[in-house]
Amino acid sequence: MDGLGGIKLIQASELNSEIVRGAVDYWQGKRTGAAPPLTDSLDPLEVPRLLPHLMLKDVRRDPWDFRYRVVGTTVREHSRHNWTGKWMSEVDGQGASSTVFRVMRWVSEGRQPAIFRPPYVGPHKEFKYCEAAVMPWCNREGLVNRVLVAVDFLMG
Repeated sequence: MDGLGGIKLIQASELNSEIVRGAVDYWQGKRTGAAPPLTDSLDPLEVPRLLPHLMLKDVRRDPWDFRYRVVGTTVREHSRHNWTGKWMSEVDGQGASSTVFRVMRWVSEGRQPAIFRPPYVGPHKEFKYCEAAVMPWCNREGLVNRVLVAVDFLMG
């Protein structure tokens, strides 16, 4: 798909992860019509079982960048570092030319989610694959100002 660097999107119905499916269901339930849900309606306390698997990123334009606002404990455990408070451009391998950065920008510009199976590059090689959903949230002016990411690490 254009702008996604060869990432093959999947449908929510194709997800094996109950966690990622739950996050997509939550996002869908917050929408009114075809537009992304309002950031004001995001309440992580409504989905406590998902919290360890979630990341919330701030969106900045001109230049594009994404700041890790929240990084769940499971994500931190299976990543190389805790990136809370860092901009993606500050993290090795996550700058504007990286696939993950391009996905964030594609979701932010297109105001639509990306559901896919990204390659796992963390320290725990026993995982066979990951599933993820990157979902846009808008401010009252209709601009995507947050991106919610749900990720699960699956064995097979």
